[in-house]
Amino acid sequence: MRFIQSTPQTYVNALKKEQVEWPVKQDDFFPYSSDPHWYWSGFYSSRPAFKKQVRDASAAWGAHSKLLARKAIDLGTKDNEIDSILKAHHSLLDGLGVSQHHDAITGTAKQYVTNDYSVRLWKGVDKS
Repeated sequence: MRFIQSTPQTYVNALKKEQVEWPVKQDDFFPYSSDPHWYWSGFYSSRPAFKKQVRDASAAWGAHSKLLARKAIDLGTKDNEIDSILKAHHSLLDGLGVSQHHDAITGTAKQYVTNDYSVRLWKGVDKS
């Protein structure tokens, strides 16, 4: 057996050379069931308002990041101002972090959990 360092393109070319055929799944993956009468469906269509809130908060975080960078390089900015901006920045990042958990963004979380995610996002956006 011989091991070589490779690149993705080299690997794909080797597979093509060996004429590897990948199986194609024809049926649907959904709905998924974890227990009797307990189906997980609507991953891409459930809780559209919450998913929009996550997208909007993510856009706000990007804008806040740019403002933070501008304030950080401005020599006139006081340390306490930067600390305040960083706290708001981290608050929004924390809200986004939990809101992108697999049960949050797919819409499979319980309603009270989704409400908590939503409040965290709102607080983060409000602070920023």
